[in-house]
Amino acid sequence: MFDPERLFSVLVDEGVQFVLIGGLAAVMHGSPLPTVDVDVVPDRSAENLGRLADALNRLGAKLRTAGGPVETTIDAGFLLAMPLMLNLETDAGDLDLTFEPAGPRIGFAGWNEDAVDMQLSSGVTIRVAGLRAVIDSKRAADRPKDLRALPYLESLLDEIEKETDDSPS
Repeated sequence: MFDPERLFSVLVDEGVQFVLIGGLAAVMHGSPLPTVDVDVVPDRSAENLGRLADALNRLGAKLRTAGGPVETTIDAGFLLAMPLMLNLETDAGDLDLTFEPAGPRIGFAGWNEDAVDMQLSSGVTIRVAGLRAVIDSKRAADRPKDLRALPYLESLLDEIEKETDDSPS
C-alpha cells in the first residue's frame, strides 16, 4: 500500500534528516504526473543513519529486488556501506534512498540548500527539493521516463515563477 504520509510520519518521528526528491517532490510543487514511490536524500551522518535504520525497521523495510522483497538486517553500518542508492519496500510503499542523485547538487547538503519546508495534510512538515533541483536531476539522469516528464515540469516551473513575479512585493 502506497502511504507516503505514514512513511514521512515515521521518518520525522524518528528525527531523520532528509530531503524529498523525484516525482513526489514534483507533485508537492503541483505536478499532476503520477508517482508510485518515495525518493529521499538522507543526511549520511552516523547519527542520522542510526535514526533512519530505526525508522526503516519500524516500517518493515526489505530490499526491493526483481525477484521480490528480500529481508536483511538494516542498521547504520549497512546504510553507510551503500554507495549511491538503496531500493526498499516498506509497509507504507516503496522507498528509494538516494545518497548521490543525478545532477549538480551533491548529497544531502546540496539538496537541502534550496529545499523548502512543506506541511502535509497530517500536519507533518518535511523538506522538499526545489522544483528546479528536481528538473536538473531528471535532466541529468537522462532516463526516458524523466525526459518525458521534463516539458510538464518546466511548464509548471514557468507558471510558478510567473506567479511569483506577478505577486505584490
